[in-house]
Amino acid sequence: MRKRNCCMVGLIFALFLFMNNPYPVKAERPEANLSEVTYLKSETKKDNVLEEVFAKEFDLRKGTDSIRYYYNKIDLNDDQIPETFVYLVGPMVCGTGGCSALLLEEKNGDYTVKSRFSLVRTPVIIQNETTNGWKNIVMYVAGGGIEPGYHQLKFDGENYPSNPSVQPIVEEDKIKGIGIINDEIAEDTGIVF
Repeated sequence: MRKRNCCMVGLIFALFLFMNNPYPVKAERPEANLSEVTYLKSETKKDNVLEEVFAKEFDLRKGTDSIRYYYNKIDLNDDQIPETFVYLVGPMVCGTGGCSALLLEEKNGDYTVKSRFSLVRTPVIIQNETTNGWKNIVMYVAGGGIEPGYHQLKFDGENYPSNPSVQPIVEEDKIKGIGIINDEIAEDTGIVF
């Protein structure tokens, strides 16, 4: 009986560690042809204004919440002003299905939140095709019991859908676009908040 209880405690502990892992497990990716995706490196320079915006949006405290972030700028609506996509990693913003992200518009040196995303994994791909004047976004979805696949997010006239897992799976054999968040996410990469 004692040996059985010991094994049960070990199993419960392992399950607890798995459920509370702030770094999403890299899932097996379904076959997808990404040969026509051009990849950009994420920015490496801290952005204090950007940090203030996402700290407020997710109620985070600098230096205490173990957050790292990746970001890139790209013009999604062809107005010649790049939007900023920021991907957050850490226990307060991640779960088994992925992590959190924001799409921000910059005006007069200040950021405003255009869209907020959950269940985000890398890569994040911007397609050339547009919906309501904004480029479509492709995100890989897996984990948390979700069927793995690449899902397409289309702009609805005001913002993008927040949950990629309930959006349509990309049907094309070949995904084309620009990969803006492609980093190998590990505990020692990204910008420390």
